[in-house]
Amino acid sequence: MFFNTLEYIVFFLTTFLVYWLVTPQRYRKNLLILFGFLFYFVAGQFVRVFVFGLDILVFYIGKLLFKYKEGEKKRKIAFIIGLVSVVGSLVFFKYTNMLIGIMEQISGKDLPMLTVAMPVGISFFTFEFIHYLTDIYYGKIKPHSFKDFLLFSFFYPTLVSGPIKRFQVFIDSFQKLTAQSFFQGILVVFLGYFYKFVIADSLLPLTEILSNPQAGDSYTIGLSLYAYNFRLFFDFAGYSLIAIGCALLLGWQVPKNFDKPFISSNPSEFWKRWHMSLNSWIKDYIYIFLGGSRRGIVRTAFNLILIMAIFGLWHGAGLNFLVWGVYHGIGLAVYHIFFKKLNLSNPAFKALGIVFTFNFIVFGWVFFATNSLNDSFIAIGKLFYLM
Repeated sequence: MFFNTLEYIVFFLTTFLVYWLVTPQRYRKNLLILFGFLFYFVAGQFVRVFVFGLDILVFYIGKLLFKYKEGEKKRKIAFIIGLVSVVGSLVFFKYTNMLIGIMEQISGKDLPMLTVAMPVGISFFTFEFIHYLTDIYYGKIKPHSFKDFLLFSFFYPTLVSGPIKRFQVFIDSFQKLTAQSFFQGILVVFLGYFYKFVIADSLLPLTEILSNPQAGDSYTIGLSLYAYNFRLFFDFAGYSLIAIGCALLLGWQVPKNFDKPFISSNPSEFWKRWHMSLNSWIKDYIYIFLGGSRRGIVRTAFNLILIMAIFGLWHGAGLNFLVWGVYHGIGLAVYHIFFKKLNLSNPAFKALGIVFTFNFIVFGWVFFATNSLNDSFIAIGKLFYLM
C-alpha cells in the first residue's frame, strides 16, 4: 500500500478520524501500532510476521544492553548478536538474489533464486534498529516500554519511503493537534501529492528511454538524464512530504529529507541536502566509526568511497547502484582532498560550483536510472557518440 493509491488515502483518513475522535488519549499509541500491523497485512506483507520477531529481538537486546554494565563481555556479545540479526535480515531479503546472480556468472550454472517477498521498508526499519541498538550500547539513549518501541517500528507513514527516524527524538516529539499543526500537515501532504502527481509523473515519459538506452541517441539520453534528475527529486521529496504531513496530522514529527539540493556548490553540500535522514545516519553510524576525516588523506578518501558504495547498494541490489555509489564517493574524495580548504566564497566561484555540481549529479543518474550496469555503459556510449 503506497502513498499514491486510493487505498492509502482511505486508510490514513480512517486512522486520523478514529485516532482523534474515537480513541481515548491513553490508547492512541496502541491504535497506531494496530494500524501499523494492518498496514502491512492490507499490503499483503505477511512476511512482516517474521520481522515482528526481529522487533522483539531488538527490543529485548536493547534491554540487555542497558542492564549489563559497560565493559561486560556478555554486553558486547549481545550487541553483536543484535547487529548481526538486523544486518543479516537486510542482506537475506534484499541482496541474496544479487549474490546468487554473481555466483551464476562465476560458475556458469543456473541457481535457484529466493522467492520470499521482501518486506516493504526493510531498508528503512533495519537502519532504525541499528541506530536504536548502537545508541543504547554507547549510552546515548535508554530503552522505553515495548509499546514505545513498537510505535517507533510500526509507525506506518514512514515505513515505505522514510524518513529514517531517531528513537528518542521521535518518541519525544508528540504534540496535541492544534489548528496550526492541522493546516500545516494538510498543506505539507497536498504539496507532497503535487510534487508526485503533477510534477514527477508528468516527467516520466521523458525518462523512459533510460530503460532501453539502445533505442536512444545523445540528445534523448541527455534530455532523459536531466528529466530523471527532477523526476526523482519530486517523486522522492513528494513521498517524504506526504510522510511528514501525515505524521504531523497524527501529532508526531519526523525529520525532513530534502533542503534545496540543487543550489549546492559542491558534492559535500549536495549530500547534506539530499536524503538528509539517510546521509546523517551513514555519517553517524558508519563514517565516524571508520575514522571520518581524522586519519589522513588516503584513509579519508577510502572512507568516503566505502560509505558511498554502501549508500549505493542501500538504494538497490545491483552492480549499477554500486558503481553509482563509488562514482559519488570518488567525487566527494576529490572535493575533500583538493577543493575543501580553498576559499571559494567568491560569487563567481560559487556559481560555477553550483553548475558543476548539478551536472556532476545529473550524469551520475546514468548508473541509477538504468536497469543494469551494461545498460549504463550503453547510455554513456550513446551520450558521447561512442556507440
